[in-house]
Amino acid sequence: MVTQWDSKYETNISEIDSQHKKLFRLINNIETVYDENKEHLSAKSKILVDAVSELEDYTLSHFLIEERVMELNQYPELEAHKKQHDRFTDKILELKNRLTTGNLLSNDEELNQFFGDLLKFLRAWLTNHILQEDMDYKPYIKFNI
Repeated sequence: MVTQWDSKYETNISEIDSQHKKLFRLINNIETVYDENKEHLSAKSKILVDAVSELEDYTLSHFLIEERVMELNQYPELEAHKKQHDRFTDKILELKNRLTTGNLLSNDEELNQFFGDLLKFLRAWLTNHILQEDMDYKPYIKFNI
């Protein structure tokens, strides 16, 4: 189930909305590879690892920019929001390490389970984080970077 961008996710901060849209695209790219290759994911292991790495890198960059916007606008819950970001970053790093160590990349059944779980986690986290946490800072933003 590919998660589609919807106006309900808009923060009305153009840079942040643009980055959120890209996060949706990166997750959807992983899901497309997963959906099209469920029976033989090990044959697509390099593409999948690269896609997870790209998502990880882009997310880190996005978090830094988002946190800078909150800092510039003196968002009172910045530290709590950063902790949310840190927990997500730790989880993605843990999942990426699990993916790239051991025999997971050569076991289609385990890969299928791993990516099914990963996609469920990513979709839920992204949509919930934007709709709840990110919307909380929206009224405080007076200027963007």
